[in-house]
Amino acid sequence: MSLAVRPLRVTVIPYYRQPVTTSGKAAASAAAGALLWGTLGPVAALFDTGDRIAAGGIRLAIGALVLLAVAKGRPLKRVWRRADLLPLAGGAVGIAGFQLAYFGAIGSAGVAVSTAVGIGLSPVFTGLWTVVRSRRSPGTGWLLGTALAVGGLCLLALSKGAIFSLVGLGLSVLAAAFFSLQAISIQELTTRHDDATALTGICGTGAVLMAPVIAVTATGNLLTWQGISGIAYLGVVTTGMSYWLFARGIRHIGAAAAVTITLLEPAGAAVIAALLLHEALSPAQWVGIVLIAAAIPVAGRTRKTLVPGHKAAGHQELSPSGAGF
Repeated sequence: MSLAVRPLRVTVIPYYRQPVTTSGKAAASAAAGALLWGTLGPVAALFDTGDRIAAGGIRLAIGALVLLAVAKGRPLKRVWRRADLLPLAGGAVGIAGFQLAYFGAIGSAGVAVSTAVGIGLSPVFTGLWTVVRSRRSPGTGWLLGTALAVGGLCLLALSKGAIFSLVGLGLSVLAAAFFSLQAISIQELTTRHDDATALTGICGTGAVLMAPVIAVTATGNLLTWQGISGIAYLGVVTTGMSYWLFARGIRHIGAAAAVTITLLEPAGAAVIAALLLHEALSPAQWVGIVLIAAAIPVAGRTRKTLVPGHKAAGHQELSPSGAGF
């Protein structure tokens, strides 16, 4: 009597595919990144308009160096495949374009409208793109979380009056599209690379795209002690650290839910301003902050939706004799 030995099917998860243990931890990671982004405005306000845009490009270069160190030089050693080129280019255009559009919108429409539209529309764009790519709804958690967060953001940003400008409104919508583009690109790249490697490529390429803008807009004020320390903070904290945390969230709960959670950024900035700078917040604004905070655990329950044709990485047929890596 002979016994047939069937191949043993096991799951091998490479180091760059290790998932966050729970969706709660992924949501917390995205929220932490958003809170770090919330410190961007007060630091960026130290620069003039031209220097602010130039600082935005320089911070991408610094962030790329930070992420390169986190990745232990892997981005320079890995072979970037043809399939990586489109999301790499999309992420670079998104991360560079967002800064140009958002800072331009602030100059035309003010912070309130630019924030409400530029940040508030980004989860809507990301969710719609997810629906188109995956051919399925991003889920009830995303729909409810986005509704709560966008409603809260409108209360937070528009309660004290706003400046309406057609140019500013258009730039704000463009900024939302750019932010959505970078989030979708990060999700695509992290299916094949670890978070730090993917972000190093995106930030580094984005810095190259911003180089002509930096050359035209930068002034000698960036070389002062205040300029150097401000740019260093923007690069290390609001780019390297924040984007790494954001990407960890995207890996597990997907771009749509992670972008919704980043609406915590303006809420965090408002609370910091109220507590440290003694800026008064109206009751409606406090209600908005509560709604945004409530949206985070709701959206965080969303599971990442795989695009048709994308297999969950790591499933391989192995024989009892050894592992096929």
